[in-house]
Amino acid sequence: MYQVDMVKIDAARQQEFRLPMLPGAIPGAETSLLTLDAGKAYTREPEADKAFIYLTIDGKFRFHAGRVNIAVEGRYVFIPGPDQPAEFQAVTRTRLLEICWEIPPDSRNEWKSGACGAFPYVQEYITSTQYRDKNKSDKTISREMVRQRIVPGFCMGSVESYGYDKVAQHPHPMLDQFFFSFPENDVDVLIDDFKVPMKGDTLLHIPLGSNHGVEVLEPNHMHYIWIDFFLGQAGLDRLDSSHKPTGQMRSF
Repeated sequence: MYQVDMVKIDAARQQEFRLPMLPGAIPGAETSLLTLDAGKAYTREPEADKAFIYLTIDGKFRFHAGRVNIAVEGRYVFIPGPDQPAEFQAVTRTRLLEICWEIPPDSRNEWKSGACGAFPYVQEYITSTQYRDKNKSDKTISREMVRQRIVPGFCMGSVESYGYDKVAQHPHPMLDQFFFSFPENDVDVLIDDFKVPMKGDTLLHIPLGSNHGVEVLEPNHMHYIWIDFFLGQAGLDRLDSSHKPTGQMRSF
């Protein structure tokens, strides 16, 4: 099998509070899986020139940053502002991705000044804006969870469908990318001339510049997150041109 950088998590056996995943795969990015048992809390203090992006995978919990203090459950995105501590308190066992991204040097003043918008940013997964792009079928549901320009050099979204379906192979040498699969995901990632199976709870690094896509066979579920990191205008131009909001809210 073609070898790519990837890590598969056994959620049932996961005991570590923090599990670093693919350290060093993408310059400036650190990704960890955090597992909070019921009653446990986690606080992250802000760090200069860094953004912290959180994707909750499952569980009931309370989130607090700035003026936001909410009790919710399930899949959400949270981004505290550059000067805001973030706190999670687990009501039931809660799993979340923590993505630490070093803000590109030419965007640090913009990030510090608050020009990127109001924080903390909170987005419920299921209500994220849906978009279309030319590489996906009409059947596929694509969601923008963190649109470009909210965090400089970063954006994140998802792809959902059922077999048979396919994301056409395509390159983007200006975007470095992780895929993270929700537990129900069961697909093959196409990288150049190879197929790489990707089941649930997996983080995979898409080799920069590779011709990549995704295929899902019947009756399997395709449901994964793409996490993009980019420098300069080329990444913004690519995302602006390829992600077109549908104005609809579809579901399977």
